[in-house]
Amino acid sequence: MFAIEIALLVIAYTLIIITIFLELLCYKRKLESLETIAFTISLLFLIVALTISPFWQESFPSDNTNVLTLFAMVLVGLCTPLNIFEERQIQVKPFWKKLLITLSTILFILVLVGYFIGVLGFVQYAVGLFLGVSVMLSMILERRTKPQKRIAHREKIDRKFAIAFIVFVPLNLILTYSFTPNIFIQIIKLTIPSIFILLAASKLLDDLQRLSLFNSKLEPKEQHFKNYSLTEREKEVAIVLVQGTTYKQISEELHISLPTVKTHASNIYRKCGVKSRAELTTLLIN
Repeated sequence: MFAIEIALLVIAYTLIIITIFLELLCYKRKLESLETIAFTISLLFLIVALTISPFWQESFPSDNTNVLTLFAMVLVGLCTPLNIFEERQIQVKPFWKKLLITLSTILFILVLVGYFIGVLGFVQYAVGLFLGVSVMLSMILERRTKPQKRIAHREKIDRKFAIAFIVFVPLNLILTYSFTPNIFIQIIKLTIPSIFILLAASKLLDDLQRLSLFNSKLEPKEQHFKNYSLTEREKEVAIVLVQGTTYKQISEELHISLPTVKTHASNIYRKCGVKSRAELTTLLIN
C-alpha cells in the first residue's frame, strides 16, 4: 500500500509541475488566468506535503509535516472557488471573495496557533470541513453555470469531474472520520493523488491543445469571419491576433497605427462576443 501511495504521489507531482509550466506559457500568451495557475500551485503544494510527510515523520517524529499539509488544504480550499469564479459565467459579489479570503486567513492562523499550543487535532477537523464544503460548493457552481467561452470546449470533462467531486469528497470524509478519526492523513493518502492525476492530465492535454493553436500554419476558419460580419481589415487583424502577435507587432506588420490596432481588436471582440484573446482564439480556431 505504501509503494502504491508513493507511486501515485510521484506521478501526480510530475504531471502538476509540467502543467504549471504550460499554464505559465499560456498566461504569457493571454490564454490562462492567474486564478487557474494559483489553483494548480496549491495542488502542487499539497502533493509536496504528502510526499515528504512519510519520510520526514520516520526520521523526525513531529507534527511539522501535518501542519504543512493543513496549510496546503486551506490553500486548495481557497483557490478552488476562486478558480471557478474566474472560469464560469457568474457574477460574484466582492463580499463573498473577501469572506472566503478571511475564512482562509483565520484557518491559517488557527493551524499555526494549534500547533504551538498542542490542539492541532481539533483544528484539522475545521480544515477538513472547510476543504470539503469549498470543493463541494465549487463543483455545484460548475454544474449549474455556463463556462467562459475560452474553456467551453472542455465543458463535458469538467462536468464529469464535478460529479466525481460532489459524490466522492463527502463520502471520503464520512468514511475516514467514522473509522479512523485520529489519523487525519488517511483522508488524502490515496484518493486525492488519484484525483489530482486525472485533473492534471486533463489540464495538461487542454493546455497543449491551446498552445498548438498558435502554430503559424493554423488560421481561423473563413466561415467564422462571415458569421461575425468582420470587415477585411478586421479579418487581417483577427488572423494575427490568434497567432499570438502583440499589438505593436500587428501595427508594424499591417502598417497601421497602434491606436488603430486597438480599435480593430475592440471591434472584433465586440462582434464575436468575447472579452479576451483567449476566448477569440478558441472561438475562431475550433
